[in-house]
Amino acid sequence: MATQAVERQRKTEKYSAAEFLQAQQTARARLYPSFFGAGYFGLRNRRRRMEEFFARHKDAGKVLDVGAQYCPYYPLFKDRCQSYTSLDVVDTPIVDIVADASNMPLDDGSFDIVLCTEVLEHCSDPQAIVNECYRVLKPGGTLIVTVPSIFPQHGYPADNWRFMPDGLRRLMRSFSHVEVLGELDVAESFFTVTCYYGHVITGRLGTPGRWLNLPWNFAANLGGLVCSAILRPFAHRNFSSFSMSLWAEARK
Repeated sequence: MATQAVERQRKTEKYSAAEFLQAQQTARARLYPSFFGAGYFGLRNRRRRMEEFFARHKDAGKVLDVGAQYCPYYPLFKDRCQSYTSLDVVDTPIVDIVADASNMPLDDGSFDIVLCTEVLEHCSDPQAIVNECYRVLKPGGTLIVTVPSIFPQHGYPADNWRFMPDGLRRLMRSFSHVEVLGELDVAESFFTVTCYYGHVITGRLGTPGRWLNLPWNFAANLGGLVCSAILRPFAHRNFSSFSMSLWAEARK
């Protein structure tokens, strides 16, 4: 009981710190993206799937967030987890562990859930990171991975890979059960791709181009919303063979 009280006190102090609260304000834009933003569907759908996942896990246990940066998904499970540990290769005031995810300084079988969102495309060895996530998970624990499939280059700190469903399953072949889904349906993906292609032109126009992005993004998102609703009775929602990004749940 004393240990639990200390852990609660530590968590309260850390997550009420000014640095963490400021980071959460930045992260909120990822949880609740603007309809005028190019990545609206991907960010919105990822949040919804996270909400669905944690609704099924009333007790999330110990959660590790690999590549946490601003810890955007913490508000979705903060009242359900026993502990939350953030890990990133970049040292920031809110990251608990600064380390390369392919060599985590963590004990085997330490966590119930590991999040690894939009990380694998930036690393040099995706398999090494997946292997490390497997190692630090408890038996029966779950790894959540999201990766881009059709997406423009975004080089932080580098941009090395794109993934297809079969390739993602192969990376996770050590797990007992793996489910891979498209984060966007075919209509959402088509209009988001179109939206990003438009930025190839507006990006060359300087300040006027940045202003043009707003109505362009809005029109693309509106088109995706309308066409998704029209096609939903005829096309499978998770059309992973043409999705901007993929979501995978893997159970150890």
